[in-house]
Amino acid sequence: MSSAVQLRPSIVPGPGSPIGHRSAPARERLLLVLGSAVGLGFIAMGVLLGPGEEQAPDVRDPVDEWSVEPTPTRVVLNPLPPEPQQPDDPAAALDTAVEPEVWDRVADCESGTWDADGQPRPGSARWDYGLDFDHGDRFEGGLNFHPDTWDAFRDEDMPDHAGRASRVEQIEVAEHVLDAQGWDAWPVCSRKMDVPEPAPADAEDDTPAGSGT
Repeated sequence: MSSAVQLRPSIVPGPGSPIGHRSAPARERLLLVLGSAVGLGFIAMGVLLGPGEEQAPDVRDPVDEWSVEPTPTRVVLNPLPPEPQQPDDPAAALDTAVEPEVWDRVADCESGTWDADGQPRPGSARWDYGLDFDHGDRFEGGLNFHPDTWDAFRDEDMPDHAGRASRVEQIEVAEHVLDAQGWDAWPVCSRKMDVPEPAPADAEDDTPAGSGT
């Protein structure tokens, strides 16, 4: 007795029929729900941000993470060098009745250059000056010493002629003359230069020291 084999007809899915496991339609429904939720999320984000606004992406320059801030330049200001000091006047060491500057002004008048306005030019005294007059008299040095006056008041170690002596030596001798004769030894220039009056002294020599020119 033969046995008959019964074959089950194959089911070919038609158009629109689900393929795969019978739970496929449930997964599709889940995906649909999730997609709807994501879409609603984007809509909600757009409402929060407002029209035309977008969330700025968090973009960082990796160079900024390790770049070093430049060290500010330090400027060091060197102080200005001090102004050179004027050398001390050697004549200031003398024990004088008037300041050496007074003798400089008298010497500007006695042996210096006179400007067109009739005033002696400051600093123009010539301490090696020599002036000869027609009557034979001669005056020498910045303060126009008469040779007899110079010989009478100079120290022995000083030059024989005033024009060969230094400014300090001439001022030193002029102080001796001033102490003995006063400003009358320089009658013209002492008045013109408005020199201070020294303390009165007894006159010992009537020979004028200055020419008065």
